[in-house]
Amino acid sequence: MAELMFISETGMFHSACRVTLGGRVEWYGFKPWKHRSPQGRGMVDRSDRSGFVNHSITFDVNEAILRSAVERVARDYANKTYCATVCDCVSFTADVARQVRLRVPSVNITPYGFIQVLAFWNVHKSTT
Repeated sequence: MAELMFISETGMFHSACRVTLGGRVEWYGFKPWKHRSPQGRGMVDRSDRSGFVNHSITFDVNEAILRSAVERVARDYANKTYCATVCDCVSFTADVARQVRLRVPSVNITPYGFIQVLAFWNVHKSTT
């Protein structure tokens, strides 16, 4: 089993996910190329967000399914345009959640709201 953690960050609203596969930790998120820009070129962010975690929820996921999910979503978002509330960090993490077969709302919500819905609709390991 692998571990998938979804986070909301302190400060600027942001959602990302931490993937633990075979003891190796990787981070995935989506953000605008230009810092704090609400629209424009987007990029997959692989930076460690550990120091910014405000809230989180963790799931145990089959390793092969998780690896495939994050690779597929990262590839799909590599050339997407970032647009706040339409195609943004929460969209990215929601797509990862869908790929690992978690129940996810069809509308885009805040990073913390996303964690709350995941906790309510799915069996999870832990929340903070």
